[in-house]
Amino acid sequence: MGRIADLEGRLKLSSANSSKPPSSDGLAKPAPKSLRPRSGRGPGRPKGQDGVTLERFADPDVVRHVPAVCAGCGDSLADADEVDMTWRQVVDVPPVKPQVTEHQMVTLVCRCGHHTTAEAPAEAVAPIVYGPRLAGIGVYLLHGQFLSVSRTAAALKDLFGAPVAAGTVAGWVKRTALGIIDRVLPVIAGRITNAPVAHFDETGMRVEGRLAWLHSASTSTDVLLSVHAKRGTKAMDAIGVLPAFAGVAVHDAWAPYDTYTSMIHALCNAHALRELIYVTDTATGPVADHAQQAITALRRLNRLTADARTADQNPDPEKVGRYQHMLRSAVVLGAQATAARASKLERKYHALFVRLRDRRDDYLRFVTDPAVPFDNNPAEQTIRMPKLRIKVSGSMRTTTGAEHFAAIRSYIATAARQGIDTLDALIQAATGNPWTPTPA
Repeated sequence: MGRIADLEGRLKLSSANSSKPPSSDGLAKPAPKSLRPRSGRGPGRPKGQDGVTLERFADPDVVRHVPAVCAGCGDSLADADEVDMTWRQVVDVPPVKPQVTEHQMVTLVCRCGHHTTAEAPAEAVAPIVYGPRLAGIGVYLLHGQFLSVSRTAAALKDLFGAPVAAGTVAGWVKRTALGIIDRVLPVIAGRITNAPVAHFDETGMRVEGRLAWLHSASTSTDVLLSVHAKRGTKAMDAIGVLPAFAGVAVHDAWAPYDTYTSMIHALCNAHALRELIYVTDTATGPVADHAQQAITALRRLNRLTADARTADQNPDPEKVGRYQHMLRSAVVLGAQATAARASKLERKYHALFVRLRDRRDDYLRFVTDPAVPFDNNPAEQTIRMPKLRIKVSGSMRTTTGAEHFAAIRSYIATAARQGIDTLDALIQAATGNPWTPTPA
């Protein structure tokens, strides 16, 4: 019976109650079910959120449309008086064609007989080259919008009339990435290392036909993505942020994070909720009841603290204590109910209840520290776009290409979080002088 229960439990694993990706659900994909309670907000744009409305431009190009004949009697209106005028503005972009600038470096001869030639500007490194704006747009289409190299080259030709080869696009990416790796990533890594709170996560990534790992370290203003062949401490040590980090690290319950003892740990409650939902989906009787009680307690603590901080207040200590007791009793009783660990499935339940019991402070750090969120969603958001790129364009062919991709995505995401226009940042990087955040 225990083996049957284990097999049934495996069949019930899905993206809604485990860390499995949604793509693994197949045709049996469950209906979407958010882990968050209802907010009470209706559909549509939330009140107070910025919208975009076309306003009348003060200095447009004017085209006058004057009627030639009367719509009533048909007479000519050549000498008629103008009594009114209405207007309509059409906002569009003009036809685009490449702008070619020829830089002529003049050579002058001095009376002493020496010939002096003017220096070429930095972007004119060869007799005919593409400029940094076109290069920045190419990198943006490739690693910002996830076109393939060949489709990026085709888009540049269709949009701007610039016949660019796929190899040229690859060269732009390499040059841009090397500048970012050399000048920007060390600054981003230093800023995250010295941050009071940071988020960490990792996800699988196919590189050179083998499984590699994309590691993420991020704050509200900085993102560092790194590619490594390993998932655990060997990779984390090589990246260099976690060994020196001394703030609050928000992460999941992946064991290698716990080897870093100089930092304060805050465990992701979204992962805990998914695991508890799996218990309610596969267990029966008191075990399922204890899991449901823990789910209810966590959700109420989340809502209580979120509402209080929205109102710039501290959460009600009496209610906090009540829900904390509710959670503790659920996980203590759950651990006792599964203490026999008679099957593989029951061992899994027991490990979850024990972890929630023994690491209570790490899971509930969001209650006592306003800077710590309920879950690790910010870290998962940083790897969402790279995962989308892999889904659209497939695996990375080379480790170097994967490293360049991670560097450019780190740069784009950090610039966006600091209010820097993505395309402007990439154009700067294409000149060899990338935008760099203020060092910590």
